[in-house]
Amino acid sequence: MRQVKGTARKKTTKRRAPSKKKASPRRRGKQPTAARVWERRIEGWRRFLGRHAYLRTYALLSVATIALYGVWASGFVERSLHYADEQAQLTLINAGFTVQRITIEGQDQTSPGAVMDALEIEYGDAIFGINLDEMRARVEELDWVDRAIIVRALPGSIHVIIEERQAFAVWQRDGAFRVIAANGDVIETARADQYAHLPQVIGAGANHGAGDLFLAVNATPILAPRVRYAVRVGDRRWDLHLDNGVVVKLPEVDLGGALRALVDYDQEHRLLARAVSIVDMRLADRIVVTPSDDGEGLASELPDFERET
Repeated sequence: MRQVKGTARKKTTKRRAPSKKKASPRRRGKQPTAARVWERRIEGWRRFLGRHAYLRTYALLSVATIALYGVWASGFVERSLHYADEQAQLTLINAGFTVQRITIEGQDQTSPGAVMDALEIEYGDAIFGINLDEMRARVEELDWVDRAIIVRALPGSIHVIIEERQAFAVWQRDGAFRVIAANGDVIETARADQYAHLPQVIGAGANHGAGDLFLAVNATPILAPRVRYAVRVGDRRWDLHLDNGVVVKLPEVDLGGALRALVDYDQEHRLLARAVSIVDMRLADRIVVTPSDDGEGLASELPDFERET
């Protein structure tokens, strides 16, 4: 038997490329509704805020603030308060708490009619609806009124107590005469010709300095009745004009000390009864005397001035 040598063929197998499977189309379900979407969003915010408590508090406060501002801006609160006030006033009126009696005391120069006009109330008004502070301010604006006290007495009385300012002096400036109070305020309704007995001050700023001047003058009872009028000089100091024509020039400061020194010297040497026209008290250590026309030799008759310090 014949053998034939040879090589055996290897059996080869072809590898197949992996087949690509076609993706199966997804099944379409129902689309979520808008409500469901918002529910999911709200639920997400709840979970988020639940994990961050401080943000939840901040969010609540922000919402509350915006809501309150909206209510206030709309005027709802103001209208509600106004309505409640009106209802309360009506309740009090029905209960008898109305203005039934008004009394005024202390006025002399101020007419009761002027006070009533300033009060701006009428009989039958709710007594708790009256603003006493505003009423008092209006009364104190009246010309003669210095201070007013207003008392509400239940169930229906209003008491007005007035303190009037007093006419203190007549102020002359630029040819006009005005009555002033002690603090220098002008009393517009006062007629100067009715107060000719009062001291007279002349010049710019004389009204505001008159109180201090006559406080010092009145402290010297011997000199005070002899002062006819006072002239304000440069809005700094005073010249006193006495009843015999003598002019006393006062310093800018220490009016009381200068006047007391003048009175002491006059009592000892009868200075103001002599023939002098000007007595100058502006220097602290001396009196400068100007004689009148018939006062020759006056300087030699007067001793030296010594002022106590």
